[in-house]
Amino acid sequence: MSPDEREVAEYIRSDAALRDGIGEEDNPIPLWFNLGFYGLIAVGIIYACYYTLSGWSSAKQYQAEVAVAAQAVAAAQAALPTENPYRGNAEAIAEGAEVFTTICAACHKPDGSGLVGPSLVDPYWKYGNTDAVLFETVSAGRPGGMPPWGMQLGTEKIWKALAYLETLPKTDVPGMGAPGVGPAGP
Repeated sequence: MSPDEREVAEYIRSDAALRDGIGEEDNPIPLWFNLGFYGLIAVGIIYACYYTLSGWSSAKQYQAEVAVAAQAVAAAQAALPTENPYRGNAEAIAEGAEVFTTICAACHKPDGSGLVGPSLVDPYWKYGNTDAVLFETVSAGRPGGMPPWGMQLGTEKIWKALAYLETLPKTDVPGMGAPGVGPAGP
């Protein structure tokens, strides 16, 4: 190609300004682009009206899901026994002793007299000593140091450990959990 024979992609208009050898054409915007652009605006307006007027919101959906979860938790808690089903069962107590030695003894000592955690053999119980309260304490934990063990141990192992706890010899000597004794006491 000679310098005079340039390839022309478009015909140059006589009134068009040339910049760097590129001519600016004033072509209309394609119909498909305009239809898509204005169509998306219409869809957006319709969706905004529908969303606003339908009453649906993510907050309401969240509240509905929380209500369903609360019902499931209440049903699960209602299904739990309020008394230890393994009380007096020698096989379950042996399994509970294994769980207690493996997990609980690190904080409560193997004899249950308390180390980091409170004594489990004295008569002083901060949250109560009924089966249901003890199960809740072990499974959900308590503020100030008792971690929740429900997910790791499961219901059966917790009940078995509590059955073993009942077999530990009790004492009247206050341990770490007694009022006025220990780090908070005199």
